[in-house]
Amino acid sequence: MDTYPDASIYQGAQADISIHNLTLQNNQLSRSQIWLENGPPGELNSIQVGWAADGYKTTGCYNTNCPGFIIVTRNPSIGNIFKLSSVYGGDKTVIFTPHVYQDVFTPCWALKVDDEMIGYWPGELFTHLKNGASRVRFGGNTYISPDGISPPMGNGHFPLKDYQRSSSFLHVKLTNHRYQTIEAKTILRNADSRCFRLMDRRYTKENGKSFSYGGAGGRCGI
Repeated sequence: MDTYPDASIYQGAQADISIHNLTLQNNQLSRSQIWLENGPPGELNSIQVGWAADGYKTTGCYNTNCPGFIIVTRNPSIGNIFKLSSVYGGDKTVIFTPHVYQDVFTPCWALKVDDEMIGYWPGELFTHLKNGASRVRFGGNTYISPDGISPPMGNGHFPLKDYQRSSSFLHVKLTNHRYQTIEAKTILRNADSRCFRLMDRRYTKENGKSFSYGGAGGRCGI
């Protein structure tokens, strides 16, 4: 789900993201996350926050393996395995709430998870994001294994009207250039309807701006 219909600049993004336990093959990766980006393709700055399932756990630089991020909490949750996950059709959806935002007075970007300050990215790490994010994305993506099979995304099922049988982003919000929290106005994009689907949800007071997504994967070419 994209939020870049105009030339707006954003100073933050947050959402309640449902957590699911996926089974992946070797060399596969499936992620559910928020992207904040700025800059042309050859100079793109990107902050990505969410959860990932990884077959080999060797698919790139993540968490504190990447230099620059400064942890301020005494009990950092970055890189840890979630103790609980949502059960398909269960009576409770397990969520976590990442919130990434730029400091009002400096070009630093901070990370909160479930209202706990985790740490921040110093402004000198960025060439373009220090001026805010020109594009914000919410959702999932996958990387295929060498045999061309895409792993599952979300909870591994197509979204349904029933939230308990869907992987979802709830209370999808942005921080605008005035540092006001606003509901996201979005452009929905689905890469491959054969393997994955995307369902826009009607705004409700309980769930805010929300959407559901996911699928079993397969030979999708994604």
